[in-house]
Amino acid sequence: MSLGFQLTKVIGQVKELERYPLYEPFAYASIVQDENTGDIIYVLDEIELNPTERQVYEELRRIVMLELPPPEELSKVGDVKNYLLNELKKIVGRYRRLFRNVPPSSFAKFLYYMERDLLGYGPIDALMRDENIEDISCDGVGRPIYVFHRKYESIPTNIVPMTDEALDDLVVKLIHMSGRHVSVATPIVDAQLPDGSRIAVTYRREVSPGGSTFTIRKFRKKPLTFTELVRFGNISAEIAGYFWVMLDNGRSFLVLGVTGAGKTSFLNAMATFIRPHMKIITVEEVPEINLPHKNWVRLVTRQSYGAEKINEITLFDLVKATLRMRPDYLIVGEIRGEEAYVLFQAVNTGHSGLSTMHAESFEAAVNRLMSPPMNIPPAYIPAMNIFVMIKRVKIGGRLTRRVTEVGEVYMDDSGKIRFNTVFRWNPRNDTHESYVKNSILVNQISEMTGKDVDEVLREIEVRTRIVRWMVENGIFDFEDVSRYVQMYYANPDKVLSQVMGKVSEVEVADQV
Repeated sequence: MSLGFQLTKVIGQVKELERYPLYEPFAYASIVQDENTGDIIYVLDEIELNPTERQVYEELRRIVMLELPPPEELSKVGDVKNYLLNELKKIVGRYRRLFRNVPPSSFAKFLYYMERDLLGYGPIDALMRDENIEDISCDGVGRPIYVFHRKYESIPTNIVPMTDEALDDLVVKLIHMSGRHVSVATPIVDAQLPDGSRIAVTYRREVSPGGSTFTIRKFRKKPLTFTELVRFGNISAEIAGYFWVMLDNGRSFLVLGVTGAGKTSFLNAMATFIRPHMKIITVEEVPEINLPHKNWVRLVTRQSYGAEKINEITLFDLVKATLRMRPDYLIVGEIRGEEAYVLFQAVNTGHSGLSTMHAESFEAAVNRLMSPPMNIPPAYIPAMNIFVMIKRVKIGGRLTRRVTEVGEVYMDDSGKIRFNTVFRWNPRNDTHESYVKNSILVNQISEMTGKDVDEVLREIEVRTRIVRWMVENGIFDFEDVSRYVQMYYANPDKVLSQVMGKVSEVEVADQV
């Protein structure tokens, strides 16, 4: 562990619940439970440097930092990480003679710590490697760093920042890795780390009396797929089939929920259903949406420094600009201000819109939409055809996520916004109940396409069956899932034949 950060020893009687590697053979995660209190702790078991090794390592690191090429030269290198690792090995080998009393096994440790401290995320680098961790939170000096674990929820770690200087240095390092700047003048910064994770920091004791703080929402390298959402129980196969048909027919939807409910993950998974060659434009503050489509324009806001906000480009600016780009589908990562008005204008003029918003119910969402700063006229709201509510719920004592309701938006004869529920989660048996046969949008699609209502319902059932087959056959990888969706649009008979068991998977893959 770095100077100023400490791996504390777990005191008392504990039992190990789970242990898995993070960076073999140097770092492992152990999940332990205190047998007296029942508290669960995330223990980082990281290879240690003895006092002699620590002294040698600090000297080696000083030499390496002096000899590494300047940033402008590194920017010309393709794979910076591999290049730097090779350079580190050369430098360590060159100066090995200066440290003859150090055993060869120690140099493997030195390379690990140099990669961690110079190229990685310092004392939290191992946590950033853990795919089971969603959030990493540091609340100040002398307090354990907390993580949100997919299996064990919010638990403390044995990593503790012991000095203000060490924590301040880590915050500065993380923000510099993001290409941003933090200082006493600008002590609050939101940014994006090189791996795509979102970070929010407060610096020193300007606004946080306990010292610098940071919260990292980790980025999943591959987006959650709709088949994974079905496997986890977040949605049913029929919900996926319903959205597949709705998006194929240009319907719009808004995903609602609190922070961390999984709104963006759901939106991303459903957007996979959009036809391959449709023009899609995404607008986000931090790029989180990942699509398999080639006809896709990604737009990201630009922040600026100072009270004047000179050269700042906001969500509103970008959403307004997209209307001149003629998108088939406009996806806004999250609406919370005046950009919502432009999005609702877009969906009322024929574009398909997808977005997320913080709200705890459909009614609260409508009230928020019609209030400042969004100010959406009531007549505009039904054009966002579908509202989706996602919540974090407890099942069997374990916190998880569920789509609790899917409702179709309409305006009654009195001019009031109403919702026609097409899916509702039943907490008693953890299932999603379907009311698709009463769908208003199915009737609209029937009138628009000339198909019978039964034909549209059958299409939902067919695509539900495809989703269910993919889940049963373990097709969860983002590229694989996307390939099957694209294949269905290109050659539906071929996919249906495979679902019925008449052709091999290789033949379908060859068709894409």
